[in-house]
Amino acid sequence: MSHVKVFAMNPCDWMAAESLEEAKAAYLKDYVGGPEDDETFDDPHEVAEEAMRRMIFHDEDGTDRTFRAELDRLVADGAQFPRFFASTEY
Repeated sequence: MSHVKVFAMNPCDWMAAESLEEAKAAYLKDYVGGPEDDETFDDPHEVAEEAMRRMIFHDEDGTDRTFRAELDRLVADGAQFPRFFASTEY
């Protein structure tokens, strides 16, 4: 597996995948439930490493860690990618 990255799909949702194209396809298939709509994405892009070390992931158990630490944890645990990574809506 190549290097997994985090991609912002819009201001609220992030996906983890090997490429932006893979992240967008999985987001549309698994979380939007329909064909691509220009309204679905709002400037989708890879999250820069500096932001990965600054942005905070809030785990369901109350633990906070950086986006970088959460991605590293998922990779070390053998998680399957692409996958939904985070949202401000939950």
